[in-house]
Amino acid sequence: MIPQETIEQIRLSTDIVQLISEYISLKKRGKNYVALCPFHTEKTPSFNVSSEKQIYHCFGCGKGGNVFTFLIEHEKMSFIEAVRFLAKRANIPIQEEKQSEYRRELLDRLNYANQTALEYFQKTLKLSKYQTVLNNYLKSKRHINNDSIDFFKIGLAGEEWEGLINYAAKKDITVEDLEKAGLVTYSDKSKKFHDLFYRRLMFPIFNLSQKAIAFGGRTLKKGMTPKYINSPETPLYIKSNILFGLNFAKDEIRTAKSVFIVEGYFDVISLWQIGIKNVVASSGTAFTSPQARLLARFADEVFLFFDADSAGRKAALRSVDALYDAGLEVKIIVPPEGEDPDSIAHKFGRDKIEQLQENAIGFIPYRVKDFNQQKAGIIDKEKLIKELNVIGSKITDPTRRSLFFSEAANLIGVDMHIFQQQTTSAATPDKYTNSLRKRHNAVEAGFLSILFNNPGSLDTIFEKISPDDFDSKSLSRIYSAMMNQYRTSGVIDARHLIDNAQDNDFVSLVTEIASTEWEADKIEPETRRFVNMIVEEKLKRIRNKLQKELAEAEKAGDQKKADQILQEIKSYGLNAKKN
Repeated sequence: MIPQETIEQIRLSTDIVQLISEYISLKKRGKNYVALCPFHTEKTPSFNVSSEKQIYHCFGCGKGGNVFTFLIEHEKMSFIEAVRFLAKRANIPIQEEKQSEYRRELLDRLNYANQTALEYFQKTLKLSKYQTVLNNYLKSKRHINNDSIDFFKIGLAGEEWEGLINYAAKKDITVEDLEKAGLVTYSDKSKKFHDLFYRRLMFPIFNLSQKAIAFGGRTLKKGMTPKYINSPETPLYIKSNILFGLNFAKDEIRTAKSVFIVEGYFDVISLWQIGIKNVVASSGTAFTSPQARLLARFADEVFLFFDADSAGRKAALRSVDALYDAGLEVKIIVPPEGEDPDSIAHKFGRDKIEQLQENAIGFIPYRVKDFNQQKAGIIDKEKLIKELNVIGSKITDPTRRSLFFSEAANLIGVDMHIFQQQTTSAATPDKYTNSLRKRHNAVEAGFLSILFNNPGSLDTIFEKISPDDFDSKSLSRIYSAMMNQYRTSGVIDARHLIDNAQDNDFVSLVTEIASTEWEADKIEPETRRFVNMIVEEKLKRIRNKLQKELAEAEKAGDQKKADQILQEIKSYGLNAKKN
């Protein structure tokens, strides 16, 4: 770990305008610099760089950050690599500290616990009493061969409720560590821990460093639900950042520049067995933006390949916006009736799947293929338009969003302008402000933007308004971070707020808000105006809540409670509305 003081010295020694101008052409516009965004395709500049605040933000695609995040996004560096690069550039020596002993030891213990669980599940599968499971189910029914069993390290959680606990104890692994690793659960009935997985075929989930960090278990007992369970999130396992099989497939995906996305573990393994190795599983859930961006590091195109009626297909189709937004082309493979990737692989082989891939269709044509323009009524058209509008409006890149809506409008047979968010402006600060306030609470967004421009004392403001007074959760989170930063350092600095943020949406929103410029003579009066409006909105919400409680008390004939509520209303300086 690099000391925070060194990171701050490196940041202060690096001018963001000079750094970014080494990669793209910047032009001065007012106090800031603008350029065509390096993160998405556009014709009109929407990428803004603030020399004063040392941040950048694209009003088109939403990317934003500081000198470190620019290198992370543009040059695909890790944070540590970006810090080292800028330290060398600024001729600043760095001495890296070892990770905190506690954190390092915790991660080491969890890795050891998962490795031990992997070993235990593999050994259990090979026990003589489970040969029926191995031969009759895994090999004969599911057509999984020995090479695949070994390669994917498939295992078995047997009949014992405490089998893993007892096995791990011999390896000096405590129940507490197994719990932190998500491998055991506590029973209120028995008042003790037992294995999370039992009577299940086990599929280890690996990170890109080939370490087992979690498990998925499929039931082997008829009627036992749920059919699949996965490890809970742990310090090692963040579900939204992981795709099953990517650790094995990443090089194959990079070579093919495309990836098959299937629903389950067996689908991945069956395709792998017939030589199709650029494949990952969504595990039946909607895609997240981190997963989509992760795939975009290796692929240009994705092929969604699911059973036509599966819940996984429905979840995937609802979240194709994340794939489009990551810059991926999305195509749908339509399997023969009653088949899925697993069955097609072992029945028909590789040639059939490659034929289906050749015949894959784009997402929008797939979604509207059964839509009859002539026969469809207004209600049916309205439902489809609203569905596509929800998906398309989540695509932040304006060019991709516009093309999405254009294709949808053409295939449905309607005017493109019926889609509410089919265009995005070139995003000057004024236009941005309107866009921001449409997407969030207008008063709260304006209030935060002016705080980023207010160099004066903010103690009185923070005394008057708390994060709980916000209606928007995302803006409340930013306000809370600003308040903590101010009370710690005496300033509000967008660069510091985004340094340790793990959430890209948080970073994008902070840089978007902070990029708004205010005229110096308007800052003080506008700050007062926003404070008053937020207080008024807070009181309005309180009054409405108390008014509702008062009506309920009066209806129930509870005069004592009604009097208490009236006193509370008066304590806020409010008047009760008469019914």
